[in-house]
Amino acid sequence: MPALFLGVDIGTSSVKTLLISASGEIFSRNEVAIKTEYRENGIAEQNAIDYLDAFKEVTNEIQEFLPWTIGIGLSGHTPSLVCTAEDGTPSYPVLTWQDSRAIKEAEFLRESLGDPVQHIGTSLPWAPSACLPKLAWLKRHEPEFLKQTRWLLQPKDFLGFHLTGKAISDPWSSKGLVNVLTLEPVHSAFELIGCDTALIPEIRQGQISRGELTKSACEYFGFPEPIPVSTGWSDAMSGMLSMGIFAEPSAFIITGTSGIVGVSTATNLSDGKNLYIIPATCAPISVVYGPTQASGQAIKWFGRILNLTPDELLELSRESKNSNLPIFLPYIDGERAPLWRTEIRGSFFYLSSEHTDADLAKSVMEGISFGERNVLAHAEEILGVRSAVVKLGGHAGNDSRWASIRLETLGTNLECYIDIDSTTRGSAMLAFAASGAELDESYRAMKSERTTHSTDAAITLKADENFRSFLEITNFTINSADRRRNSVK
Repeated sequence: MPALFLGVDIGTSSVKTLLISASGEIFSRNEVAIKTEYRENGIAEQNAIDYLDAFKEVTNEIQEFLPWTIGIGLSGHTPSLVCTAEDGTPSYPVLTWQDSRAIKEAEFLRESLGDPVQHIGTSLPWAPSACLPKLAWLKRHEPEFLKQTRWLLQPKDFLGFHLTGKAISDPWSSKGLVNVLTLEPVHSAFELIGCDTALIPEIRQGQISRGELTKSACEYFGFPEPIPVSTGWSDAMSGMLSMGIFAEPSAFIITGTSGIVGVSTATNLSDGKNLYIIPATCAPISVVYGPTQASGQAIKWFGRILNLTPDELLELSRESKNSNLPIFLPYIDGERAPLWRTEIRGSFFYLSSEHTDADLAKSVMEGISFGERNVLAHAEEILGVRSAVVKLGGHAGNDSRWASIRLETLGTNLECYIDIDSTTRGSAMLAFAASGAELDESYRAMKSERTTHSTDAAITLKADENFRSFLEITNFTINSADRRRNSVK
């Protein structure tokens, strides 16, 4: 039995793991569902204890492999706020990245602090999904619970704390709480909202070890002896790592509950306008990117309407023969990049009686891809490039039913990574690195296979035409939302 590395990703809907050798041979994949509680006023909460229970369920399943496991790598959804006591006990439900209750707090920070680059070191929008507005909301509405809080962690850091006994995060996962260039607390914001920067955990680079398993963690999770655990990265960065985004400048889309879209670059930038910039202080090379609000989530939503599973919905889309589909805006719960509007909503445009359920299913898929292309177009404009190839990862990268959709909407060549889940492979690479290997070495050893798909001039022309219509309808929707907002005022 070779030495094994365990990649762990705390996703929005499940905890996923990958057990892989240094040569890239996969020994086990596991997934345990976790629950998110959605309520009115934009509330989206999780119970952090579910992360531990799910990981325990996984380790019970893979007990036979644990004697050969020599490293654990972590990744997870961000920006999500996990408030804990000194001993790691949750002091409040997890405010996930989908939680948008902190609208007024985000507006207050934007009006009070202005340009986020000056405070955070990157163009992190003052959005309700970010950690600082969430913290300001807690300070305003739940001060007694906040008084019980010692640490502000991310989901993967919560698991890391219970594995190693140490409160540690990486700078990008804790962006907004710390300045991503200086790695120092954002004192101006903490002073403004009246919170102590001592709540911020120790900051380390994600590819290095946060420490070894404690004796109690070994006993509880079934590991025979202490092994190193990576500090870890966000799920977005872990997915980028597994697809070679840090190995060379690349355009990419990583699909999941939401989409992660951008371009990596050797150019150092600080202001991405309405997109994030991961600086070289947080990653091997800089990345201009943005997260959408709904990718797989929109598929699940429309599947529920038709009483179909996501897989059945994708299969249904293949029955569509209509060349004149409706245009779908995937803003069913608002949109993050590049719009950052929580109040806009999705819709079908150019809908007619001739359209079938298969047409609508395909239209939903196209709308998701157009939304991702919008982020990509903004990233390319900032960098002054036009990508000839887009790397596609996540579930869509492993599903041929998405390939034609991407070609017909992106209008560019595709390099699809044949992997069920890019993030767990990336976190396994972090486990390898935390155990002493170089990050480049871990990528080369564990990278997945890929397939290529080529477009042509006719497909590109049609894709560009439909994308222009998508943008026109998006602008109409934004203007309509502005009118409603002004009428309320």
